[in-house]
Amino acid sequence: MAEQQFWSSWLAFGLLACPILLCAVSLAYSYYLSRRHLREMLEALQRSKYFYRWTEKLQYRGWFEHFLMFANVRGMMFCPTPGLRRGLLSAEDVHNFPPRFKRLLSIQNRLDGVLFVWSAIMYELLKLTG
Repeated sequence: MAEQQFWSSWLAFGLLACPILLCAVSLAYSYYLSRRHLREMLEALQRSKYFYRWTEKLQYRGWFEHFLMFANVRGMMFCPTPGLRRGLLSAEDVHNFPPRFKRLLSIQNRLDGVLFVWSAIMYELLKLTG
């Protein structure tokens, strides 16, 4: 009975709604970074074979392409070792990537990590009680 009362309370609603709100915040932050800072990030990676000339094409792309380009930059900067091994990234670009962009990307990565962990915990709680 107490279990049924908990899942019909506002606390349970808040716990279950937080991953949805975190997802919205994460998407909004990604959109902001892709629109505001993507060009500068790409300019910082001009020596890299993978990102060469993306800055020129950026002005002709829509919001979805900006999202995809930002996701590529974020992934390559989060784990640059495979890109360096394959020759897609320049080691000099990775080393000289501006610290403020590294900080912004790490904020996005942490936000997504929290979202993933919270969603997994809520899934397991629902699975245990259901």
